Amino acid sequence: MDDDSRLSSLRGRIRRRRGGEDDSPVLVTSEDEGYVGDAVTFHGRGFEPNGVYEIVWHTQEGDWAVLEANEIVGPQYQPRREQVATVTADGDGEFDEQWEVPEDFGGTHRVEVRDPDGETLADASYEVVPWFELEETEVPLGESFTIRGYGIGPDVVTSNYQVAWDNSPVGFVTGVMRRGTATAEIRAVGPPGEHVIQVWRNAEGVPYLQNNTQSPYGPVAGGRQSVWTVTVTEPDGDPRRSWVDPLLDESPMAAHYPGVDTDSDATIEVTPSSGQPGTTVFVSGEGFPPDTEVDLVWYRHEGHRGEGVPITPEPHPDVLPTVTTDGDGRFQTEAAIPRDQGSTRPITARVDGRDVAVTGFVMQPAIETFVPTRGPVGTTIEIELTGIGWTGYENELYFVYDNTPVGYAIGTTGADEPGTVRIELPATGEPGWHFVDVYPSLLDTQEETPRFDTIPHLSYIDNHPMRPVPAVHFAFEVTEE
Repeated sequence: MDDDSRLSSLRGRIRRRRGGEDDSPVLVTSEDEGYVGDAVTFHGRGFEPNGVYEIVWHTQEGDWAVLEANEIVGPQYQPRREQVATVTADGDGEFDEQWEVPEDFGGTHRVEVRDPDGETLADASYEVVPWFELEETEVPLGESFTIRGYGIGPDVVTSNYQVAWDNSPVGFVTGVMRRGTATAEIRAVGPPGEHVIQVWRNAEGVPYLQNNTQSPYGPVAGGRQSVWTVTVTEPDGDPRRSWVDPLLDESPMAAHYPGVDTDSDATIEVTPSSGQPGTTVFVSGEGFPPDTEVDLVWYRHEGHRGEGVPITPEPHPDVLPTVTTDGDGRFQTEAAIPRDQGSTRPITARVDGRDVAVTGFVMQPAIETFVPTRGPVGTTIEIELTGIGWTGYENELYFVYDNTPVGYAIGTTGADEPGTVRIELPATGEPGWHFVDVYPSLLDTQEETPRFDTIPHLSYIDNHPMRPVPAVHFAFEVTEE
């Protein structure tokens, strides 16, 4: 559109906003809709000459609603507004302010112009359309393609997108926690050659195949690309056999602690505060009576969510050592973190049978068993993971074989194998490398739609509730008979 056409269109839109002879201030946007990263111009007309005004963008802030730091309700959104520009009208009471659409939720956003007293003088609306980009179109077998979504909506319809590999849905992505932005990594599985990655949309968590043909909500990305042909190349060497995503430093959640005697001034601390089973830690304390024995008590969460038995922290006194304070009421001791369930593992300091201080250690997942690593079709692959948490956002793991979901497993809460997942899978496929990826998923979300539970959560990297639960990865070589 040339400048004259744009000017004519702008004048027409201003007349329509004013609805006749009304000469009150008016705000219109250069486009009615666009994508994150697009430039949009705010056109103001009819304001006081040389007046100074604020342009305010209305949007939302998102997070997961989680009861008692373990039971998932569902996404929760709160109104948010952001001052995006300060403008000064010219001698004719006009301004034209260009702005880049930030990473934000999709959907309709109200834009308003306020005077210095905060009074709204004019407003308009702008629609942010979701879109997706693929960072790589060619990667070696066993590595990953990175897909990123922008402008994913907060509403039921546009908050749940599914990523498919060669027409097999791998899992879902959502932008709840990152203002509509989501990141997922899709494994490059064989055979080497061309494959297809596609993004779908559906509140039920499975692709709705009429997205781009007959959906009343329009195509997945509003006309931008949502299907890519990618190339898997031969690797230079053997892929990694097994690993856990990089683990972050985490702090324990006080909501998972048992109660202690609040009259005591004693405190204890664990360093480091997170890690896998077998981690060596230093437990230190101060504020205790001098020259006194202190029992360090390990707690495990026990119960059964499926059977309606409440999950509560229960003491296991024989796991950690007993220490004796010095003349100043301090102590420090070294201990090995046992193999146990994940999430926050409370640790209390007990004096004369009374818990007087509490801290915690965040247990993170670990691979205990992956055997064998090669064999013919039909070989039983044994996988055992430990450090699996008991909460609704850690407890359910979804196993995916060559980007095809197989099923889920639950971290046990029983006394014999707390936090352990043990499964067996038959090796399938043509001779060569095949891949098992274990993704976090959500267990029993209370809100039924959009559906996020019991589906691999591919955007766990930046949108998983409460804590960064890692994925786990394996490579198995199918051999000739």
